[in-house]
Amino acid sequence: MASLRVVNRNRLVCRGFVALTLLLVFFNEFIVYYLAQSSWQRIDCKLDNCTRLLLIADPQILGNSYDRSSHSPLARYDSDRYLAKTFERALHFTQPHIIVFLGDLLDEGNIATAQEYKQYVQRFKRIYQNKNFRKRVHVPGDNDIGGENGDYISNSNQRRFENEFMSEDLFDYDNRLRFFKINRMLLDFNNPDRDHNQDRLRIGVSHAPLLIGGGPLLRAIISDLDPHIIFSGHWHESRIFIYPSTKVINFYENSVRHFDLKALKEEEHSYLEIMVPTCSYRMGKSKIGMGYAVLENYNLSYTVLWQPNRFILLFTYIFWGLFVVCGAVVFKMMTRCPFRVAKRQTLYNRVSTIPQF
Repeated sequence: MASLRVVNRNRLVCRGFVALTLLLVFFNEFIVYYLAQSSWQRIDCKLDNCTRLLLIADPQILGNSYDRSSHSPLARYDSDRYLAKTFERALHFTQPHIIVFLGDLLDEGNIATAQEYKQYVQRFKRIYQNKNFRKRVHVPGDNDIGGENGDYISNSNQRRFENEFMSEDLFDYDNRLRFFKINRMLLDFNNPDRDHNQDRLRIGVSHAPLLIGGGPLLRAIISDLDPHIIFSGHWHESRIFIYPSTKVINFYENSVRHFDLKALKEEEHSYLEIMVPTCSYRMGKSKIGMGYAVLENYNLSYTVLWQPNRFILLFTYIFWGLFVVCGAVVFKMMTRCPFRVAKRQTLYNRVSTIPQF
């Protein structure tokens, strides 16, 4: 009878651990994304010419060279899965007209062999391809083609990025918006139709920030493109720059910022740049997200769709695993060593039977 009670108790403890483990997995893999989405701010369109932009910076699809540890395949799988899951939620929430990728699409694009590059591109497209949202803009980052800290940028790296990502990119949208790709590493930008620039709302897209750098590139951009708004990435931070003032706004709130781009340019003679944070938890930042912008005439509304920090969730798995192992060891020792309890009970009985004087 006693042995049966022990068996039932063991089963109950095991079932309790299994149930708690399943609850933890369910929370980390599903519920936490709903909680993150509950803080996102909706931006409703008020006019017919409303244009929604989903801005994705620095996903940096992990490669094979930098991390050759035994757990690197699992790290690549988890990172890809996280990017795909958060992208699908952002896509469903925003229903964007245009998706803008702000560089560093790949982590090892600049050093990859032809075969590796093909594999990385296939993984990127599995994560971010959606047949219902085909209007896109891509700009290269230093991890895509090189150029960080003055590194050499080869023509082959540029060509393969253009062939894989930029061949079907958008230039004009709905005869209202015009996208200019700016490459700070090469000190270059596209401007193929200068005569009609004034008829469009001009949007600069760059991997590296521009307004804080100064120099001949910025002067050429202001002179030739005269952009109403610039979107950039690279720093993995969420910031807003206003030029020529030195004003920098760290934007980490769950709120919507509104800008009158026409008044900013014509009345205040200023330029606006929005830096979009990284969308990958592998960059080691505590705040991860994607930019969401809505343009109506010259009015811009912008917010960040903040994502859960995956590293924290992975640490909970580690801590829970250690707790389960330690608990199992302690429980096993207690059930395997009943003689100690029996010995104490016998000693107590002996003491209690000593006659009292």
